[in-house]
Amino acid sequence: MNRHLSLSSVSALVLTAAGLPGAAAQEALPPISIAADERRPAAAKTPKDVEETTAGPVRGYQALTARVARVAAPLRELPISVVVVPRKLIDDQNAVSQAELFHNISGLTPIDPLFPDGRNAKLRGMEAERYIDGLPNYGDIGVRDLLANVERVEVLKGPANILFQGGSSPVGGVVNIVSKLPTPDRFAEVGIRAGGYRYASPYVDINQPLNESKTLLFRFAGQFETTHSNIDTIHRRSYTLDPTLTITNNEGSSLTLQGHVTRRLQPDYPGLPAVGAIDRSFYSIRRTAFLADPKLPVTSLESQAVTARFDHTFDDTFSTFTSARYSTSKTHEPSQLLFSNEPTAVDFGPLGVYGGPSQFYVANDILDEQLTEFSITSNFVAKFDYGPTRNRLLVGGDFNHVTDHGVMAGNNATGPDSVFGDFGFPQLIDFRAPYFSAFRLPVEGAADTVVYTKINNSYQNAGATVQLQSTIFDRLHFLGALRVATVDIHFTELAVTPPKHYDASATRVLPRVGATYDVTDWLSVYGSYSEGLRGVSYFSGANDAPPKPEGSRQLEVGVKLDGPFGLSGTLAYFDLTRTNVPTAASGSLTQTQTGEQSSHGFEADLVWQPTRNLSFLGSYAHIDAKVTRDDNSQYVNSRLVGTPIDSGRVWGHYAFDGALQGWSFGAGFYAASPQRIELGRTWTTPGYITFDADLAYKHENFTFSIAAKNLGDRHYYIQYPYLAGRVAPGEGRTFFATVSVKM
Repeated sequence: MNRHLSLSSVSALVLTAAGLPGAAAQEALPPISIAADERRPAAAKTPKDVEETTAGPVRGYQALTARVARVAAPLRELPISVVVVPRKLIDDQNAVSQAELFHNISGLTPIDPLFPDGRNAKLRGMEAERYIDGLPNYGDIGVRDLLANVERVEVLKGPANILFQGGSSPVGGVVNIVSKLPTPDRFAEVGIRAGGYRYASPYVDINQPLNESKTLLFRFAGQFETTHSNIDTIHRRSYTLDPTLTITNNEGSSLTLQGHVTRRLQPDYPGLPAVGAIDRSFYSIRRTAFLADPKLPVTSLESQAVTARFDHTFDDTFSTFTSARYSTSKTHEPSQLLFSNEPTAVDFGPLGVYGGPSQFYVANDILDEQLTEFSITSNFVAKFDYGPTRNRLLVGGDFNHVTDHGVMAGNNATGPDSVFGDFGFPQLIDFRAPYFSAFRLPVEGAADTVVYTKINNSYQNAGATVQLQSTIFDRLHFLGALRVATVDIHFTELAVTPPKHYDASATRVLPRVGATYDVTDWLSVYGSYSEGLRGVSYFSGANDAPPKPEGSRQLEVGVKLDGPFGLSGTLAYFDLTRTNVPTAASGSLTQTQTGEQSSHGFEADLVWQPTRNLSFLGSYAHIDAKVTRDDNSQYVNSRLVGTPIDSGRVWGHYAFDGALQGWSFGAGFYAASPQRIELGRTWTTPGYITFDADLAYKHENFTFSIAAKNLGDRHYYIQYPYLAGRVAPGEGRTFFATVSVKM
C-alpha cells in the first residue's frame, strides 16, 4: 500500500484549514454511527444517554466503541475481550495514578509508581505493554502515571498483533492510553490536587480553536507532581506537557500533531528482600525502610515524542489513516542494590562463615541508557455490502524500530571484610541495624568498577495485515485477520572480550479469527483464536547461537452483555500459552529455548447503570499462570510472579438530585490473593483488601472533591519487580482534596 498522502488531499486540507472560501464550518469530529445499536431498537440509546468524546461515544461508565482492531468498532461485536475505562470513571474515583486506575480491569496487575522503568504491567499473568494512542512505547521511560492528558484507557487482552506488533511485542495484551484531542469548543480547566505524603499536583487543560471556521484546533494538557512517600527519604517530582494541534477541513480529512515531553526525578527504590519482610523467622525489616544511602542521587527519566496522524475519507466506501511517532528517552539511574532476596552466608570451614542470617551484599550501581523509537502504521479501509453481509476490509502495514544504547556498571558499596577481605570479599551489611555508606559513582575503566553490561542494540518489527470484519444477517459478526510479521534483532554486548554479537531474524504468518453471535438483543456469545510473535532481546546460546522469536497463542470464549436495566460487560474464559521461552539448566550459563509458560482462567468485567444517577463497576479474575516447561526443574509448575490467583474490584457511585443537586458519593474496594515474589521460590505476599471513597460537589464550573484511599489503613505488601523480585509496602490511609475551575 502507498503510504504517501495524495497531493490533492493535502492541498485541500491546507486550503480549508487556512479558512479560504469553501471551508465548511462543521464540527471537527463527526458523530460516530453505532450500526449495531441502530439495528436493535431495544438496545438503542437516547441522545441524553450517550456522550460523544474525542475517543468515541460513551454512556456513563460504558464505552460503546474501541479502536483495538485499528478502526472504531462496537465493543459488543468484537470477538475479543476488550475493557475500556472512560474519563468519567477516572474523575468519579478521583484516581491519583494510572496504576490505581488499572485495578478496575480484571487480570491487570500494574507496576508500582515507585518503580522507575523497563518493566511492564502483567495481564492474564503475562507481560503486557502500555501503548499510547495505538503505537508502542518501548521501555515505558519517562512519566507513566499522570492522568491529565488521558481521555480513556482501552485494554486488549491476549496477543496484540491485531493492533500493532512492535515495542516488546507483549504476550498478555496491550494497555492503550488514549490521549485527549482538541474539540471545536473553547474551554479551559485549571485544578490542583493535594493530600497525604505532602502530595501536590497542579494541572491545566486548555482547548482553543485558532480560527472562526474551527479548522485549526489546539489543546494543551499539562501536569506537575511532587510527593513524598510512605518509604523513608523518597521524594518524587515529575511533569508531563502535551500540546496537540488538529488541522481539519471538517469534511473527512484531518491532520493531528501531538507533542509529549515528560521528566521524572526520584531516588531509586530497591524494594525489600523477602527474607526480613515476608519471612521474619530470624529478623524483620521496617516496612518503610529505604535500604540505601539516604542521600542517594536521584534517578532521572525523561522522554520526548512527536506523533502525527492523518485521516482522509475519500467517499462513503474508502478511507485511509496513517499514524507515526518518533521518540527519544534517557535513563540515568544511580542506585545501591542488593542482588538477592536471601542473606549471604558461606561456610569456609576452618576460616569460619562469611556472612550470616541477616547480612547482605550491597553494590553501588549506575545505569545509563538512551533509546530512540520510530513507529508507523498506514491503513486503507473499504466498507461494502454484499448480499446479507456488511463488510469492512482493512489492508495495512506497520513498522517499528528501536535503538538501545546502555551501560550498567557497579562497585562494592562497602570496604573489605575484616576476615575475608584478603580474599577479595567486601564487608556485608547487617539488616538488623543497617548502615549504608555514601554512594560512590562507578566509573567505567576504574580498577574497582565492574561493567555488567554495555549494549549497542536495535530491535525491529514490521508487518503487513489484511483484516475483514463482517456482519452476516445482522446477528453474526466475524473478524478475521492475517499478519505477515517480521522480527529483526541486532545485539552487541561490549562488556566482554571479544565483544559478543548476533543477528536474529524471523518471519511468521500470524492468524486471528473469531465470531460473535447475538443470541438476543442484549446477549451475545463469542469465540476467538490468535497468535503472536515476540523478539528475544537478550540471549546466551551455545556457541553464540542467535535466539528464535518467542511465540504465543490464545483461545478465548465468552459472553457479552448490553442489555436490560443498564447491565453491560464481558465474561470470558481464556487459555494463553507462551512458547520458545529462554531457559537454562541449574548452574548453566548457556540458554536454550525449550521453555513454555501457560495461563488460563476466567474474567468478568461488568458495568451496571440502572438509572442515570447510579453506576456500578465490578471486575473479577481467576488466573492460573505457571511454568509448564523449563530446563531447570525447580521452575516447572511454579506460579508466575506478580499475578494473584484471584483479584477483583467493586465500585459504586451515586449523583444526588433535588436539594442535594451537585453532590455525589462513590465507594468501593479492591481485593487480591497472594502474589508469588520470585520465580521458583515459595515466598508470597499476603492477600489483602483495601477500601476507598470519594465525595464531590460540582456547581456550574466549580468542582471540589475529597478522596480517601485505603480507608481501613490496611498494611500489605505487593510484589515489586526489582531484579528477580522484591516486595514493597502499599500506602496506608491517605486523603486527597481536589479543586478545579472550568472556564
